[in-house]
Amino acid sequence: MKFKYFKSEAYLAWYSQDLITASLDTIYGRELLCRGYLLHSDQPIPMADLMPFLYNDHKLLLKMTCQQIQDVAQWLDHSHNDTATTWINIAGPLIADQALFEQLWKSALSQLTARQRDAFVLEVCENDIQSDLVVARVSYLKSEGFVTAMDDFGSGHSNLLRLSETPFDIIKIDLKLLERIPNDIWAASFYREIVNLCSSTGCMIVSEGVETQTQSDFVRWSGVDLIQGFLYATPQKFLPLSTTTNL
Repeated sequence: MKFKYFKSEAYLAWYSQDLITASLDTIYGRELLCRGYLLHSDQPIPMADLMPFLYNDHKLLLKMTCQQIQDVAQWLDHSHNDTATTWINIAGPLIADQALFEQLWKSALSQLTARQRDAFVLEVCENDIQSDLVVARVSYLKSEGFVTAMDDFGSGHSNLLRLSETPFDIIKIDLKLLERIPNDIWAASFYREIVNLCSSTGCMIVSEGVETQTQSDFVRWSGVDLIQGFLYATPQKFLPLSTTTNL
């Protein structure tokens, strides 16, 4: 997907990273990721620069998300034997702003069939869940047949009351909580308590950022359901069948 990056022509490309089951080591789903490149040189745009740029341009953020949803939906129509779910991040501005949410719903989400909706997991970052309106929209998405996930839980703005009030199906534990494990005993104990707390809500639990076998052994012992990280899968190019969006 092409876009204007300051004064340069650029494009976004989709990548996917597998999530595996902690008990069986089978692929449960794939998270769709975006990467940016300058058009004429294919030089990567650093993620630290790209993400703030996207979040500051709500129209571009909406277009990108709709394009991702449409590309995955079209891919699903030609991949009947693939049972893995596809996880897509719904950025905070798109779910908190009424006009943007209505456009996202009208242009992309409402167009999905029941089978396609079953194949999606919609992720909302924990830090974006700051109002009853966002909670209500997560509930609405669930009522329309979507599985929802809280992303980056424990990233610094945790609200345990909000966790109990928000009807998520899945909770992804932020990778920063795993960085000092297993060497730091306090960090290991805290992580185990976070898993127990999240499990008590009835949600599936994902451990993000697993990069070593020791970390993998630890999160399995802690009781997580799914694992995501470079130890098991690095992002791979996702090739959509189309490059047009109906905005």
